[in-house]
Parts: sequence; C-alpha cells; structure tokens
Amino acid sequence: MAKIEKKAKEDHSNDWLSTYGDMVTLLLTFFVLLYASSSQDEQKFQYIYQAFTSHGKYLNEYVDSPNPVPEDGEGTVSTIVCNWFGAGNAGLADPNNDSSIQSYANIYDQNWLMKGNVMIAPGIERMDTVKTANGYEMKSIWSRNDLSDTSILKLSTATGYIYGYVQDVTTGMWQYIILDFETGDTVFTMDVSNKYGYNNMAIGMYAGNSGNALYCPTGYLELLRLQDRFVYLPEMPYRKVDLDQAARNVLSQEQFAQDGGEGTVASWRNTVTVRNVHPNTTVAFRMNNLSGSTSGLTLYAYGVDGKLAKVDPALWSITDEDGKAVTELTAGTLYELHVTVADGGALDLSETEKEIKISVVLAK
Repeated sequence: MAKIEKKAKEDHSNDWLSTYGDMVTLLLTFFVLLYASSSQDEQKFQYIYQAFTSHGKYLNEYVDSPNPVPEDGEGTVSTIVCNWFGAGNAGLADPNNDSSIQSYANIYDQNWLMKGNVMIAPGIERMDTVKTANGYEMKSIWSRNDLSDTSILKLSTATGYIYGYVQDVTTGMWQYIILDFETGDTVFTMDVSNKYGYNNMAIGMYAGNSGNALYCPTGYLELLRLQDRFVYLPEMPYRKVDLDQAARNVLSQEQFAQDGGEGTVASWRNTVTVRNVHPNTTVAFRMNNLSGSTSGLTLYAYGVDGKLAKVDPALWSITDEDGKAVTELTAGTLYELHVTVADGGALDLSETEKEIKISVVLAK
C-alpha cells in the first residue's frame, strides 16, 4: 500500500502582521498628507513644545500671570469664592481608592448627604482683582460667613443679583437665595424643602434660554425651577400668565439698531403670549434698573416682519408697584410697564383668535 505523506501544516499565526502593517502605513500616509496641507501656527506650536520641555517664555506668559485681568486690559475682575470643604469624600485621596466609581458613597461625604450643609465649612466671599499702575491688588468686597453654597452661584449682569441654592442650617430648609452683587445682602429667599434628598449634591445650577428660569438638580433626581413672575394682567389679577410662554432677554445695542430702533436700549426685550384674552388687554411687565425721566423713554414693539416700530404713547405707561403713574425714575426701584394690546392689532404677533403675543423694549 502506498504511503500517504501528510503535508506539513503551515503556520499562519503571524499573518495579521501584514494587515496591521498595511493599516499603520496608510494611517501614517494620511497624517503626513494632513500635516502637509495644514498651516502651522508657530506660536501655538511653541506653547505645546515648551509645555513638554521647559518653562520657556511662551508658557510663562500664561503660567506666571497671577490674576485674571489681561495684561492689556483695564478695570476690575470680580470672583465669587465659595467654601465647599466637607462635601467631598475624604477617602478619595486614599491610594487604593478607585476614583472612577461614580457613586454617591464614593464621591460624597455621607454626613453631608444626610445632614446637609451644617457639615461643610461656611463662607461666600466676593474678591476683586484690580489692575493698578504698580501691578495688581486683591480686595475683599464682602463676605458671608453664615452661608454655605455648593450650587455654583450665578450672576445676572442684567439684574445685578447673584442666584444660589443653599440650606438654612438652623431649620434645615433648602432654598433658593438671591444676593445683591454690590453688598452681598440677601434680597430674596424661596423655601423648597427640609428633606435631606433636596441636597443639590454639589451639582451646579444652570439658566434656561428664556431669561426667566434657573434650574437646580437634587439628590431626589427632581429638577427644581425658579421663575420670576415678572409679567401679569393688572385688569385680571386672578389670571396667572403662563411663564413658559414668557421671556426676557438682553437685546444688544447693535441688534436694536439693526432691527430699526433709535436711541439707546434701556430695558430687556420682554416677550409674552397670553391666551383667552379680551378684545383689548393690558399686560404689565415688572422691571428695574430704570432711571431718569419717563418723558425721555420710547417704547418699541416688534412686528411680524421682525422690525421694531414705535408704540403710540397712548397705549403704554410706566407706574409704580401700586399702579400710580410716575414721571421720574430712580435706579434700583421696581416699576411696571403697562401696555394695552388689541387682539389682532398692530402689536399682536399671534395669528390665533383670542390670543395675543407681544415683544417690546424700552429705549432712551
């Protein structure tokens, strides 16, 4: 019987190297072409190069700058400093701790989770960095040692107020708080709950794009929302305007002029939609930061064409909070802008019957 010779089994274990080598070569070719077709920023290259090599002059322009005021800038930079000591789990610093584990127990101090802000060090302070002829100065403007904040305070340059979410350590009540930027004094508080789950877990608040909503997450996975009832119907106080249909936004001087306005912007752009209205309805907007004589103000309204037009003085007025007409305005005082809108009239942006939508702004 003829002997069948078995062919030796070929070794293919390293065949993947050919494919891998081809892939690496193609990637190298791709990046060479990409680099060849790009324009190199020499200064950025030096930043990167010296960051990995030595403390060269390019890196030092940034690292050695001791404050946030630009070298070619002027004025003051304000910083709100909050003390969070005690909120984090001290065990995160242990060599054997796995900081990648995203759990409440691993990240937060358990005493703080259950007992709240009484377990963290208090302190909120406004520090100003001022550029002087001789360099820079740091000044403490005001300090609040009775507050503990972990919500990342938000400043509204339009209102001059700082918004936060804190806990009254005496009552245990979690609450929204508003502070005056200039003085640090409490302007307003709104109670939320004294349950421990309303701890905001050191997660920052964020603002909605309507200009009238401030959101704050909680440990109960409930998203809180603070809104200012800045618009109402003075003829029908029982009717509550849907604040989700209202907005107040900063209108830049450039946009104001581009849209057809004359003069200087003196207020926010206030917009609201009101349903189930009468043929003529008066809408009142609450606003501050007005000053001077009312005779020097002009009210503009947006039309359906997106352009601004002056509103007949007979259709609007400015009053105090009691509804009395005023002629002189004082900064820091709350006033009301009353506008009468006809359903389907020139000021109404809504095509729906028994629904009005207006968008107005004051100018000097």
